[in-house]
Amino acid sequence: MSYIYRRGSCPLRREIKIGNEIIHEREWIEIDNGIIKVDLAPLPGLHQETLKESYLDFKNAEYKTPSALFAKECFDFFTGVEDIEIKSNKLLYIDLSNDPKESANACQLNTIYKVKIGRGDLDLERKWLKIFLENLNESIEIRLDGNMSFTVEQLNTYLEDLKLDRVQYIEEPLVNATEWQLIKRSHELEFALDENIGHRRDFHFAKYIIVKPTWNLSLRNTLKELALENQEVVISSAFEPPNNMKILKMLAAEGDQVPGLDTLEYFNLDRLIISPFNII
Repeated sequence: MSYIYRRGSCPLRREIKIGNEIIHEREWIEIDNGIIKVDLAPLPGLHQETLKESYLDFKNAEYKTPSALFAKECFDFFTGVEDIEIKSNKLLYIDLSNDPKESANACQLNTIYKVKIGRGDLDLERKWLKIFLENLNESIEIRLDGNMSFTVEQLNTYLEDLKLDRVQYIEEPLVNATEWQLIKRSHELEFALDENIGHRRDFHFAKYIIVKPTWNLSLRNTLKELALENQEVVISSAFEPPNNMKILKMLAAEGDQVPGLDTLEYFNLDRLIISPFNII
């Protein structure tokens, strides 16, 4: 099969921090087989491979990197991509400079928000989140994402006086996920696996799995999980560019859960550039 390669780039509306990386622009390589287009788009701070490494991996048909494997499997499994409109969760970062009550009142009704936690001063963040949760409209649900930031002691303190009735689940809050049973309010919360998705058959306390087919689970295994229904599957993304987002939306339409695919809103699409590709 022959492919056409193009370079894609787009500035972000605001900077994002992924791990230790601050990102102002998203770059990728668009691969076109004449039928569908897929993006090689490893995210700095998340993926271990670089953009060049993912390209060479795909070009050499090795498929050792998650981004190259995703592209290969898309070409294997799909003969077309539908442009599906689907409701996704919104992504919300705690900003201590904003009034938490006003932030809660500004949230859209009948919407799910993923709230990143454990990214700053935990005591100040907890106080902000407490007021935020207490002022949410009852039609709004929250997904808390801890990104493995907490010890057991820290999380017990953090959750102690939070209103949890609007929280759908908490995603990977602990450095060691096996210590979840030590969390005093664990019976009030559902647990979602992300970084430890490889243990989904072992961690029976996890009701949800957060699936990023370009990173933490292959496309083939994602389709299996959607069919098996062992756990609730939430299709998510790693700030994927437009071609990949179309594919992920199509996948998400096969599941029962609202996906986490709102990150394209961070792209300044008016300044998106698709240009001839030169070997990097």
